[in-house]
Amino acid sequence: MAKKLKVGDRIRQYRITRVFGPGMMAISYGAETPSGEKVFFKQYKSPAPTVVWYKAFIAYQNELGARVRDGRAAQFAVRQVDAFEDVWGGPCYFQAFEFVENGADLQQMLDDEREQQRSAKLAATRDPTVWARHITWAKVFMAGITALHESKIVHADLKPANAYLLKDASISSGYQLKLIDMDFSLLADRRAPWHGHQGYVGTDNYRSPEHMKRGGIPGLASDVFTCGLILYELLAGYHPYWTEDQTDYLKLVQSYAAKPPALAGLMPAPSNNADVSAILYRCLSPDPAARPTAAEVRAVLSGRGAGSVDSRGKPAAVPASEVPARGLAELISSNRIELVDDDGRSLQIGVRTELGKPLLRQFGADSDFWDERQCIVGRDATGRWVVARVAGTTNDTLVNGLTLAAPHPLRQGDRIAVGREAKGIAKLPLTVRALPT
Repeated sequence: MAKKLKVGDRIRQYRITRVFGPGMMAISYGAETPSGEKVFFKQYKSPAPTVVWYKAFIAYQNELGARVRDGRAAQFAVRQVDAFEDVWGGPCYFQAFEFVENGADLQQMLDDEREQQRSAKLAATRDPTVWARHITWAKVFMAGITALHESKIVHADLKPANAYLLKDASISSGYQLKLIDMDFSLLADRRAPWHGHQGYVGTDNYRSPEHMKRGGIPGLASDVFTCGLILYELLAGYHPYWTEDQTDYLKLVQSYAAKPPALAGLMPAPSNNADVSAILYRCLSPDPAARPTAAEVRAVLSGRGAGSVDSRGKPAAVPASEVPARGLAELISSNRIELVDDDGRSLQIGVRTELGKPLLRQFGADSDFWDERQCIVGRDATGRWVVARVAGTTNDTLVNGLTLAAPHPLRQGDRIAVGREAKGIAKLPLTVRALPT
């Protein structure tokens, strides 16, 4: 039986400098080479050399390491620097990875922010510096997942704690991303050697439906599901399915209980809130085929998805041939829709309806900014839902922050409000959501 290493022990060219502690599959250490290079060192408890899939696991790890090293993923994921079998009280498998430091994982950074806000009695949604930082983190995170998926690698255990961020003033985003804890990640085009012998890795409140389905195999779309949860945390300020009871979590996931999120701030042009809200909601579909790709999510966050606005803040023209590849939310043609405010209160509509102060009083005091007749929501001749302005209102009708000048076909996640586009004022924003037929 293999024994645990301790500080000062040497194995091959590595001297153990720190013991991080045992995990489910491996014991983690800090180590260094004779030249002083730091590495993150793992000694595997599972698989042991006696299990039938041990040799296949080693080959699988070699391929996983090569794909990270040889692809664009090398910019965003920890790099395997060595792997070998040796005897330490007994035979076992070891891996060494690049050591990342002088940064923090996303969970720690979010926790630190919340503590600072509590101390200063600030709200994250009112702090433009926090909002801008979250947008940057979201974009960097999705750039890393896109690169990983290009190499047909499924991380399979995404969570904020496994996204390590380092400040780097030499690059435009200001942050480097390193995805960590990938030794039980999956090759999307190759069956994992442990399939049928043990389950797939995952973390409570971040597992995809495929993780929790009997016989299910996490794939690229499974990562996208978990990305959606993390992006809700970054851009809407909450986790839509967080619960201490994982049976309840499964029910929420399977029933698609989430709603298109109301973002905590205004996305900078050329991206826009409606497209971002819609694609985050699509990430959480229980059907993997209905989710966007990581590349589509990244494009919409950066304003390259269909429905984005141009540098003047006007709707950008998108060739029809590009729509399927760019994650545009579909026009709504369901029998009914609902309008949801930021506190989760909703109004269901099934017929042509005039929106104004009398109907919207149920949403609170901000309904006073709406005229008696502000705008009209109804279905056009093709059965699709549109919103049209009423002339002469005190405040402008806004859709996704832009003044409504002509009838606007509604899409999942559109935001209807009143206010002033030029001043960035939007009162009582209501998110549009299609209801099942």
